[in-house]
Amino acid sequence: MTDAGKITVAVTGAGGFLGATIARYLAGAGAVVHAFARSAPDLGSGIAGHGWDPTRDAGPPAPGLLVDAVIDCAAVLPSREPDGGRLKRVNAELVTGAVDLAGRSGGRLVFMSSQSVYGRPDTNVIGAGTPALPEIPYGEAKLQGERMLAEAVRAGRIVGAIALRLPAVVGPGAHDNFPATVANRARAGATVTLFNPDAPYNAVVSAESVARFAAHLAGSITGFHAVSLATTPPSTVRAAAEAIADGLGVPLLVDVRDAPHRSPTIDPAAAMALGYESETPQVVLRDFGRASR
Repeated sequence: MTDAGKITVAVTGAGGFLGATIARYLAGAGAVVHAFARSAPDLGSGIAGHGWDPTRDAGPPAPGLLVDAVIDCAAVLPSREPDGGRLKRVNAELVTGAVDLAGRSGGRLVFMSSQSVYGRPDTNVIGAGTPALPEIPYGEAKLQGERMLAEAVRAGRIVGAIALRLPAVVGPGAHDNFPATVANRARAGATVTLFNPDAPYNAVVSAESVARFAAHLAGSITGFHAVSLATTPPSTVRAAAEAIADGLGVPLLVDVRDAPHRSPTIDPAAAMALGYESETPQVVLRDFGRASR
C-alpha cells in the first residue's frame, strides 16, 4: 500500500473471516482502521471497532466519521437468509451504508462481489467479456451493489470504486464453499463428492491475497471497475481436492460424478493489470489444508 500510515480505512463486514483478515492486514501496514460489524468487533490493537446493522440501526454507520476508503465485505449470505427478497433488500442497505461512509470525503470503495453475478455461463473461460446474468438472489444482490457503486462514481460522490468478483475465498474460518467442504469432510474421514474431477479448476483465492489487493486499491483506484479474481494457472478439480488433503495430512476418499453443466475457469487478467498478484491453486489449497488441521 502506498503511504499506508497516512490512510484511514473503514472495513465493513469485519466480523467475518475475510473482513477481519483485511482489517488486520491494513493495520499491520500502518493504516488507521475502523472495523464495522453487527456488534463492534475486537480485532486487536490499532483497530477501532464499530457496531452497525441496517436492520437494527436507524441512519448511516458512524455519523461524522471521515475515511479515505471503505473496503466493503458486509453481506447477508443465502445460508443465513433464505428469503430472496429480504436478502436483496438488506444487501442493498449494506451497500448504501458503505457508499455513504466513503462519500463523506469523496473517497474510494472496494466492494467484495461474487462470481455468482455470472450465473452459469455457457463458456469455457469467464473473462472481461462474459455477461453478468445472475440466476440466484445472492448474485442479483451483488450485481445490484455493483450498479450502485458505478452510479456513485458517475454522480461524483466517490472518486473510485471497484467490484472484486470473488470465487471461493479460503483461510482460517472459511465456510460455505467447495474447498471448505472438502476440508471438513476429509478431516472427518468422510467421502468427498467431486463433479467433473478432471475439469480445470482455479476458482479459489486466499484471503491474504485479497487483503493485499484491496489494500493497494484503497489508495489508488479511480473510476469504476469490475474484475474477477482467481489463481493461475488452473489445476484440476481432483488436484485441488488432493492439495487440501495433502495439507491436512489425511487420505482423500472420493465419489466421482459427472456434472450437468460446464466448469469454466476464470481469467484474472483485468485484476492483474490493476496490481493483483495471482497465486497457484495448489499452493493456496495446500496452505489452507495445513491451516485447517
